Amino acid sequence: MPELPEVETSLRYLNHFLKNSKILNIEFFVKKLRWEINPKINKLFNDSIIIDLERLGKYIFIHSSNTNSLIIHLGMSGYLKIENFDFTKIKHDHVVLTFRSMNNQIKRLVLNDQRRFGFIDFKNTYHLKNHFLIKNLGIDALSKHLSVDYFKNKFIGKQKNIKNALLDQKLVCGIGNIYASEILFLAKIHPLKEVSYLNEKEIELLIQNIIAVLNNAIVNGGTSIKNFKKPDGKLGYFKQKLKVYGRDNQSCYNCSNKILQIKINKRATYLCVNCQKN
Repeated sequence: MPELPEVETSLRYLNHFLKNSKILNIEFFVKKLRWEINPKINKLFNDSIIIDLERLGKYIFIHSSNTNSLIIHLGMSGYLKIENFDFTKIKHDHVVLTFRSMNNQIKRLVLNDQRRFGFIDFKNTYHLKNHFLIKNLGIDALSKHLSVDYFKNKFIGKQKNIKNALLDQKLVCGIGNIYASEILFLAKIHPLKEVSYLNEKEIELLIQNIIAVLNNAIVNGGTSIKNFKKPDGKLGYFKQKLKVYGRDNQSCYNCSNKILQIKINKRATYLCVNCQKN
């Protein structure tokens, strides 16, 4: 957490405030999140204009007029919020970007990250894909280029199970633990099934449900389990629509079987063994 839907929800909200606004200042109240924060960020972006915002997987890119882009990752517990200029800083507000909006209002973009697994950095926009955290990312989970052929080529001869494959950001980026269980349940694929044994029909169902689950989660503002909030301070409501995640020992919505929790690579995985046969 947060995964693709939470990041996309945040991005869409931020876009209304940030696009075409001027960055006035960037303040850091810690020296290090997951990695040390580059002290050049502040002076580099001061007085630049935000020309666009973009997402790849779980990363947000804020492109500026100085041909550099801010890179933000929310880690395990981070969230972004828009505040008024005179807001009261609370615990874990680690980064504050002050901006002047198109209607001449001065506001703040705040990164709050309790566990400090988040990340902020920058890279020249034209070389963004060469950043050490970006260059090895796979195709975005909502990319129009996600196809049966793409997965078939990646799965040939691989012994990796499909649950781990969905979490592999080098294969497809943006899917995390919550949505992997949901996708596999709806596709009726057992999470331990090896990817090389998936047939074309199963891969088609996998792609259909990746798109359906992620888009449904975005419509519902993402999933708030612990820390995640949307930038307007509201919670995401997709938690109420989860079919298997967090529902161990409860009845499957499709049959009378009990939802089972298993551990795969020490990550909780939820399934119905009656609906998802290996």
